[in-house]
Amino acid sequence: MSDSSDVILVVDDDESMRRILQLVLQRAGFRVITAQDAGEGLCLARTCGPSLAILDYRLPDMTGLDMLRRLKVASPHLPVILLTGFADLAGAVTAIKEGAFEYLAKPFDNQGLLSKVREALAYGQEPPAAPGGDCGLRERMGASPAITRTIEDVERVAPTDFAVSLFGETGAGKEVVARAVHDLSPRAGHPFVAVDCGTIPDSLIENELFGHERGAFTGAERQQPGKFEAAHGGTLFLDEIGNLAWPAQARLLRVLQERVIYRVGGTKPIAVDVRLISASNQDLTEAVNKGTFREDLLYRLCDYRIAIPPLRTREDDILHIAGQFLAEANRELGKQVGSFTAEAAAALLAYPWPGNVRQLRSVVRRAVLIASYAIDTHHLALPEGESERALPGTAASTSSLYQMGLSLKEIVRTRMADVERQVLFEALQRSRGNKAAVARMLQVDYKTVHTKLKTYGLGA
Repeated sequence: MSDSSDVILVVDDDESMRRILQLVLQRAGFRVITAQDAGEGLCLARTCGPSLAILDYRLPDMTGLDMLRRLKVASPHLPVILLTGFADLAGAVTAIKEGAFEYLAKPFDNQGLLSKVREALAYGQEPPAAPGGDCGLRERMGASPAITRTIEDVERVAPTDFAVSLFGETGAGKEVVARAVHDLSPRAGHPFVAVDCGTIPDSLIENELFGHERGAFTGAERQQPGKFEAAHGGTLFLDEIGNLAWPAQARLLRVLQERVIYRVGGTKPIAVDVRLISASNQDLTEAVNKGTFREDLLYRLCDYRIAIPPLRTREDDILHIAGQFLAEANRELGKQVGSFTAEAAAALLAYPWPGNVRQLRSVVRRAVLIASYAIDTHHLALPEGESERALPGTAASTSSLYQMGLSLKEIVRTRMADVERQVLFEALQRSRGNKAAVARMLQVDYKTVHTKLKTYGLGA
């Protein structure tokens, strides 16, 4: 259950919407106070000291954005969520720049709203990072020698304006490190904007990064700024940057050189001041050698490089991080699962964690859902006998193939199928399930990738 001391202020002139929000939040364990306009809401904020404010964008006496500004004057650290029935990127950019924690469109999903509420409350309760601190990295990632070196890198480069390149396997914590660099930098009071380049189609990536002018293409009915403008004064984090197509790489390089952008369909230069942090789970030097990534762009991105070690090399951190996820899941699910049995702890330490920290979180979260008192090995549901980087259910031993009476030709064909399935599996993991990215990575057409994934039962 949620902490009963958390008071949430809801301001909306629609009575039915106020009641819905009040009911959803109260059922989740929060105390709720409501107001029908900004004037009443500001009065309640002064007298009741809420932990969070949820504001409708369109209020009868002022906009939610104006109320946000007034709340921030009185309570700079109060997290605010803005709700709107007319969502657009420009409004979201303005709201975030003015200090809103989140900008949500109606109708909203109740569980999604509650998730954002909990994130906002946690954000509001966190004290500002002390100068020279590690911004909670040791608490979140552990204190092993490998992570200690990573933290030293973060503390060394954060105060500068160097472009930082992060390298590490999928799920190892690249965005956590990127946020720490931002939070320890002079730009900490400005936006941190993350873009996953692996999930955005090539045809849309420039629009996502640079925005567009009205009439730039069919359906562009209004002007929209892009992520560079949203991150102005702060940090732009480009995750999986190796997935950027060649034309987008060329335009990004120009932006980094000139510090101005042009919206799609626009001719007016727009000055941008952002610190760029990029991340990749592939060796970009190798991509340069293959001709899929620009060498001059790589130099621009790599003023300082930080390697994030995979979880399997950080045995000292596994139980610490698992304990963090256990406490997090208990809060989320309203449970009081105690700890891990000795057998479960041994299983966590022995497992190679091909999905890294993200996989560990998923395993622990599911275990907390199932367990009643403590987490044992059967709650973890770890694949048995999985070796490091190996795909479960593949690669029967050569001796077993001999015993099956297969010919040399049949054994070779089986082995090739095992290798092909393994390569596809790893490419799918690296691309986070993006089949178009898999096709680019393996240099085959999309239809072939789709067919082979279906053949091998890899989620096509």
